Amino acid sequence: MKRSMVRRITSLLLAMLCAFCMQTAFAEPENAAVNLSRAKSAAVAEASSLSIVLAKEVDTKLDVAGLARLPVLLYVCESIDAGIFAPTATVTISEAAAAVRGPTAFVEPYERISAEALLKAAVMILAGDAIQALAEACAGTSGAALAAVNARLSSLSIEAECMSLSGEGTRLSANDLLKLGGALAKSETFCAYSANYMDEIVHEKGNRTELVNPNRLIRNTTGCFGIATGSSAEAGYCGLFGVRRAETAYLCVVTGAPDSAARFSMAQEMIEYCFTAYKATALARAGEVLVEAMPVRGGTLDTVDLVAGTDAVLLLRQGETYERGLSLPEILTAPLPADRAVGKAYFTGPDGTVVAEIDLFPKSDVSAATLWEHVRRVFVYWLHA
Repeated sequence: MKRSMVRRITSLLLAMLCAFCMQTAFAEPENAAVNLSRAKSAAVAEASSLSIVLAKEVDTKLDVAGLARLPVLLYVCESIDAGIFAPTATVTISEAAAAVRGPTAFVEPYERISAEALLKAAVMILAGDAIQALAEACAGTSGAALAAVNARLSSLSIEAECMSLSGEGTRLSANDLLKLGGALAKSETFCAYSANYMDEIVHEKGNRTELVNPNRLIRNTTGCFGIATGSSAEAGYCGLFGVRRAETAYLCVVTGAPDSAARFSMAQEMIEYCFTAYKATALARAGEVLVEAMPVRGGTLDTVDLVAGTDAVLLLRQGETYERGLSLPEILTAPLPADRAVGKAYFTGPDGTVVAEIDLFPKSDVSAATLWEHVRRVFVYWLHA
């Protein structure tokens, strides 16, 4: 009996030890540094690469309150960026737009107001009436606007569908919000207003609506450039925040926080941790020459520079380094179209693991040399000799 009892106790202790080791082995050290338990989902990612540093339930689709309007706002801002619609235009408010609930610019049906005024309200406070009115004006009809918004979501690899321009019913994950934030951060139209704390708009009848950005981080976090907040009884308190300092920028998502203070304190804690623990290093920018004078056989040029096909940003812990390598043939053979990759640049972290790869493209087209070109080269060579 005693031996049996000893065996049972020993087995129990071993089981407890194994369970502890498994928990330790699979713990996320980054998340352990910041308490994410107060939110339904949370994430921080480097803004240009969207490389995630901190994460909780990033793929879970949730009600995100007013943040569900961000796909429509992105469509509006990118339409203005592209010159499809002018901020100097005058917009006539539809009955449907004026009826949108939630944060509002207090526009009335059939009121005529400048697109710029609506943009201020749309970007600063996510005013649903302003966003819908602008989307209708950009596309011509609400149906056309919805189709364009959903096409943009698909292009961002976001598996969600907007059923209305008010965003009602659209559920998004933290990962989806990071993608939307990354696109908005590149929009000149959006960034022109996103960091404004106070402003006002003037209506057709001369009355004024004061706009106060609810994003507290704009005032008390260095480098904050927006992006949006929202809350509801079901969704809790949500926010998508962007902070840029020097060459490093982060996007932070918090959804389902219990109150406004928790939302902002979590976001600030996560962001400050990332700036302290990590450094974003630009490995390459799209179009940057990474290989000079690559030899070419049988072309109108003897050499061609090779450029990076995309931006590449690597997040490194403070003090870590990386090394760059190339995967290329010894010589390229013409013809070489500028839109066809001819090799790769790869980057390895401190442990030798490849952490990023970039396709390399010829800086310009290189045509195959004609017979006359070969004869000319022989003649020039003979002349110089």
